[in-house]
Amino acid sequence: MAKVRITAGRRTEVRRGKLKLAPRCFAILVLLAFTCPAQQEAVAPAYPSPAVEGGIAGIVTVEARVSEAGTVVSAAVAEGHAMLRQASLEAARLWRFPAQPASHDVKLTFLFRLMPKNTPEAQLGAVFRPPYTVEVRKTAAEKVTHYARDGSEAAPGDPPERDRPPG
Repeated sequence: MAKVRITAGRRTEVRRGKLKLAPRCFAILVLLAFTCPAQQEAVAPAYPSPAVEGGIAGIVTVEARVSEAGTVVSAAVAEGHAMLRQASLEAARLWRFPAQPASHDVKLTFLFRLMPKNTPEAQLGAVFRPPYTVEVRKTAAEKVTHYARDGSEAAPGDPPERDRPPG
């Protein structure tokens, strides 16, 4: 899971010991800082392997209850694919918010996106979009088109060895 700290509506990441601030329009940041409590720590979900292998992508919306101390005390999936829900819930429970005088509700959005296999590594991983959206990018699994037998290539369309009759 990737973590990022959000301070005063600005995304900050630590990469190889250097602090990187994402470029944002200052007026929008000020508006966001005053209209919703910014998170102090946002956690991206891991893209579930069965979902990648099945070619499943989509959006999961999680409704979370945040305590006065800023911890997520409950979270429930409002919508999203069943194979992506558990990873989203686990990540949502790890988010941290600034302390508030009263508990409050937030809606977190997790976008799972499968990228083409030739996508550069720098474009994969998690992208955090304040205030409450995380996009998780992963390359799509390649489909097996043929099987090898005894170190030799099988003809396309041949069944896997376990499905072949003996002899």
